[in-house]
Amino acid sequence: MRRLSGRHIVWDWNGTLLDDLHVVIEAANVSLGQLGIGPIDEDDYRNHFTRPVRAFYDSLFGRLVTEAEWEALNERFHDEYYSRVDRADLTVDTIAALDRADHHGWGQSLLSMSPQDWLVDVVGRKGVTGRFAIVDGLSGPTGGLKADHLQQHLDIQGLDPAQTVVVGDTPDDAVAARTVGAQPILYHGGSHHLPHLKRTQAPVAHSLVEAVAIAQTL
Repeated sequence: MRRLSGRHIVWDWNGTLLDDLHVVIEAANVSLGQLGIGPIDEDDYRNHFTRPVRAFYDSLFGRLVTEAEWEALNERFHDEYYSRVDRADLTVDTIAALDRADHHGWGQSLLSMSPQDWLVDVVGRKGVTGRFAIVDGLSGPTGGLKADHLQQHLDIQGLDPAQTVVVGDTPDDAVAARTVGAQPILYHGGSHHLPHLKRTQAPVAHSLVEAVAIAQTL
């Protein structure tokens, strides 16, 4: 496949372009509560959250969750999250960051570990679908790692990983970027405390506009 030239940013959605941590925690608490666990707060979430998401629940429970528990937690979480997502707004400088990347002439796409149908609907309701070459979510099971999904995302667009920057809010975003040969930038404003992000040795931005500025230097 022909590789496109020029810088390209792959944006994460949840916790990055969408400021939804409060909604995530509410949904997680309902999900956990059905099994007698919790509630948790933002510190608890940031201390324990990881991918694959099943390992997050293992950490909260202090043991491996059973298959039945995982299925119940995952299904209930998504139901509760989707019922609340309209209460989440775009991160305060999302539009400014997208505008700045456009100004530089960079390509932009959206890659999320959320189900595709839901993602397309929510991104559309937030009014930013047209800002991205593609809006790419999951068509299969949720809760996995991002690297394979990212590779497919780049291949579909014919993107050169060496010219691609991945901006997300989790260490898994950094792992995914490095796995495919792209550059990671982690946003400190989502699902993890700053020390967790710094341990990846990826550049850390405290705003999305700063993330675009860092991308200029990579």
